[in-house]
Amino acid sequence: MAPRKTKKSSKARGIGVDFKKVKNKVGRRLAPASNVTKVDIKSKSIILVGQSVAADKKGLAVNNRRLTLKELFQQTTHHNDNVRKDALMGIKDLLSRHPEELRSSAVSLVGKLCPRINDNSKAVRQALLELFQETIFAGLPQVLMCPLIPIMMAYISSAMTNLVTDIRIYSFQFLDALIQSYPSLVAANYVTQIIQSVVDFLSKPGIASQAGGQLRNILNTLLRFLSAYEKKSGFLNLSRTTCTENEQKVPRIFLSALHSYKSTVAEMTSILSPSHKNSNNGEDEFPMDLAEALVKALSSCWSECATLVCCGQLPDKDNLECMIKICSAIRFLVLIIKPELEQQLQLDSDITESKLGTDNPKLFRAGKSSHQSWIKEHLLPFLHRQLIAPFPIQAPLINLPKEMGEPLLLLNLSVFEAAMYIIIAGSSIYVEQYAISKLLNYFVDILNGQMLSFLGLSVGNFDKASEAAYLRRVLPFLPWLLLHIDREYQLRILTAFTNLFKSCKPTSKLKHLCLACIVKILQQSNRVEEQACHGTFMVDIFSFQKQWLQMLPMLLWELKENHCSTSLAVLKVLHYLGHTAPQCSLLAQEYMSLQPTLIPFFSTSYPSKSKNARRLYGPFLKLPFICQEMALDLLFYYDKFSTAFLRAIAYCLCTELQVDLVVRCLEVIQAVYRRGSIQLSDYLSFIFTVLLESASTEGRSKEENYKHDSRMDTAKSYKRQRIIVGALCSCLLQIGDQRLVLHLLSPLICSSVAASPPPIVSFGLIQIINVLGTFETGLCVPKSLFDSLPSFLRDYVLLLAKERCFQHRINQEEFSISPFLHPFLNILAKSLKLSEAVLRQVCMLTNSGGKGNLYGRIFALVQIVSTTSARSKVVKNLDDASLFHSFEGGRALDIFQLEEANASSLFQTLTKIINSAYGWDMNDKCKMMFVAKK
Repeated sequence: MAPRKTKKSSKARGIGVDFKKVKNKVGRRLAPASNVTKVDIKSKSIILVGQSVAADKKGLAVNNRRLTLKELFQQTTHHNDNVRKDALMGIKDLLSRHPEELRSSAVSLVGKLCPRINDNSKAVRQALLELFQETIFAGLPQVLMCPLIPIMMAYISSAMTNLVTDIRIYSFQFLDALIQSYPSLVAANYVTQIIQSVVDFLSKPGIASQAGGQLRNILNTLLRFLSAYEKKSGFLNLSRTTCTENEQKVPRIFLSALHSYKSTVAEMTSILSPSHKNSNNGEDEFPMDLAEALVKALSSCWSECATLVCCGQLPDKDNLECMIKICSAIRFLVLIIKPELEQQLQLDSDITESKLGTDNPKLFRAGKSSHQSWIKEHLLPFLHRQLIAPFPIQAPLINLPKEMGEPLLLLNLSVFEAAMYIIIAGSSIYVEQYAISKLLNYFVDILNGQMLSFLGLSVGNFDKASEAAYLRRVLPFLPWLLLHIDREYQLRILTAFTNLFKSCKPTSKLKHLCLACIVKILQQSNRVEEQACHGTFMVDIFSFQKQWLQMLPMLLWELKENHCSTSLAVLKVLHYLGHTAPQCSLLAQEYMSLQPTLIPFFSTSYPSKSKNARRLYGPFLKLPFICQEMALDLLFYYDKFSTAFLRAIAYCLCTELQVDLVVRCLEVIQAVYRRGSIQLSDYLSFIFTVLLESASTEGRSKEENYKHDSRMDTAKSYKRQRIIVGALCSCLLQIGDQRLVLHLLSPLICSSVAASPPPIVSFGLIQIINVLGTFETGLCVPKSLFDSLPSFLRDYVLLLAKERCFQHRINQEEFSISPFLHPFLNILAKSLKLSEAVLRQVCMLTNSGGKGNLYGRIFALVQIVSTTSARSKVVKNLDDASLFHSFEGGRALDIFQLEEANASSLFQTLTKIINSAYGWDMNDKCKMMFVAKK
């Protein structure tokens, strides 16, 4: 049988197979898949369509990366932290390049940037804070920022309640920057939000150890807010008080509209009135429930910080600073609750006149009883438990480094300040004697300069330059303490204060503050004496007043003219003492005994080689006008004047002093004389000395004298002398009988006439003779004075003709000579004998003086002959020959000499006067004499 044929596979190899099995050899590269996209790009450049946008940004505000504000706003919401941070820095760069964009885009800036306050990235928040502080807040005024504050406060309040602790802490930095830039806007409306957030943060247990250094920043923000609110509340109280007083004084009709004009006065007064409720959400007063919560939070925070301060080998500096800030917060809180306390404790460094004369009773009012009870209920326990119990706070080690000694000192000063504010606001000394004794002993040690004695530290462990700043913080409490402590502590405090006043430098601010403190003590002592209070100021206060008073004149001399504010303070203290010291009291007698020590302040005399003594002017002449005025007003309160003291004052009334002050001094001395405190002889001597010294140039250098001789200064000095001479003559006329006064003054006038005074002084002497010696019946002067008048009057008119201010125009206005010739001519008109004697004196002069002498003689003749008495009684008794011969001294009149001497116009005036009176032809006589001479 044939073999059976096998059936061949009908399928070819590979046919009908779903997946082909490919065998690849090892080492060979696999072929790419059929659906692979090729990404190989071969190009020399990449051209993007977005690059064409650069042409559209021309004229737009961009930063250094060519980004606009809109593009930067978009990047602030980017998911990447670095992009958001770079966007904020780009906005800062753009605003620095284009400052005008800040005001135009202020609303969009605040609206887009505020959400970043809650950003999770610390770097972004820091960049945002710098952007707000350095750019936005610095460039936006308060007017533009006012509607944007609510937006920022909404985001800041949201950040304060954020679950992330870091964001909550950082929100206080934004709030601090906002308060620092716009304190009034924030303090006006957001008391509840801010205080509640601070209380919530401080009330957490262990905040001092958990927050670390961040607690100091939060307390610093709280202090800044309380300070802004305290200033705002003080302004509202002042405005309301002023408005109430003005409404009582001004009739209601003046607050209504006039005609069709709508007056805003009524609206303004209604806004400032106490009954008005402004738009501050009803927060005119600080919420007392929040104040209570804040005190509790600060108390717990104080307790935690106090336990951590001295837990190590060295005190913790951060916790020390936190405790200092807590004390400051308590002080601000007391001032907010009782704002008049600041004015009550304020020592006015300027010592204004209004505060010297009267005391403002509003500064010493008790305040609301509810506020006082609240202070006693909530602040006094805090004072007892936390502040006074460990006071003074000391360090565990005996010797501490300097950087730790000063914080401890500042902490104790802050505790003392806060304790005193609480005690004074409660209107009572603390009930436990040991507690107040701690404060008083500390206060005495501070006044004695023992800053660190209670710490057991050496004196060199703090900066001595800051000692004055520390003392300025505690001195305002001194006047109040003296009213409420017993005799022992009064003596200790007054003794320490007196030693401090002696030891501090005259030019220091501390000296100025001590003077203000002295005024406050004197005011309180006077008020206590008037009210006859017992158990307050003791009789020994006079011994301290005497020491203070004796140091003041020397202090004026030491200050010189370089520290005018302190000099004014000293003068006002003296003014207050003179005004308030009772007559015939020990204080008034001590005030009178200051005259010898005040003489160097005005002027002193010392012997010299010449006959006249040299004068040394004190600081009085170089002080400002207000100081000089105050010094002259002191004279009114003296009951007696020594001759040396009056002479020193008279010497100061020289050309260096303003004429207003000279007249004021004369008025004060005249009032004192009329009161009977100055003898007549001393008063006349004072007036005569002022007459001579008011035009004296002694003490000037040669250069100053040269400047004084210029036409401008000479004209001003003559005008000044007219005012002073008028005031002096008015004083002389009010003394009594004119003849008697002139008789008493005649020896002084004769001695001055013999010394050939300058014309500016001679004018005063002639005016006094004219005022006191001329009557309707004629001239009445003593014989000794009459004999010296002809030559004196001749010299006066000749010297007057030489004065340049009478020959030229000054400031395009001719300086009139008539006021200076009027007394001279009036004296001649009252006496025929004197007129003839003066005329002969002028005519008998020779031409030895040259052209100037010739000009003066013709000027004198014109003035004398122009008077009625000389023309009608003297000249008619002289013939023309004797007149010309005596005038010429035996020589013919030289016409050319007249022209060269610039006296031809005056000579023509002289000829016209005589021609019109007597029919003489002096021109023909002169020509004949000139021809004869030829």
